[in-house]
Amino acid sequence: MNNLVIMKNKQAVTSSLQVAKTFEKNHRDVLKAITNLQKDVRNFAQMFSKTNVPDSYGRDRKAFYMNRDGFTLLAMGFTGNKALEFKLKYIDAFNAMEQSLKQVPRKKLDPVLQAELA
Repeated sequence: MNNLVIMKNKQAVTSSLQVAKTFEKNHRDVLKAITNLQKDVRNFAQMFSKTNVPDSYGRDRKAFYMNRDGFTLLAMGFTGNKALEFKLKYIDAFNAMEQSLKQVPRKKLDPVLQAELA
């Protein structure tokens, strides 16, 4: 899953094309999954941005850029080995962050976070 994230307009994003490549899916299927999310996700525009990317012949093709939240929302709906690998890595990273936060002295933590970690 290397090279999944790029910087665009000072924000870490990935593209639907890169997601398709990384998860070994057809780009049209990734586009369909994103379009399906658009119907139900209230803040869709904050996570996904429609764009056109030239194909190997120079023709424009529809694509999306997405931030971390959009990518995570999309990838959590995927199935298959690559998707399972991502989900397990995500869980490991989340657990590691939680453990790290538990090591921070309590007085330095936000009161809401402090209560959640208790």
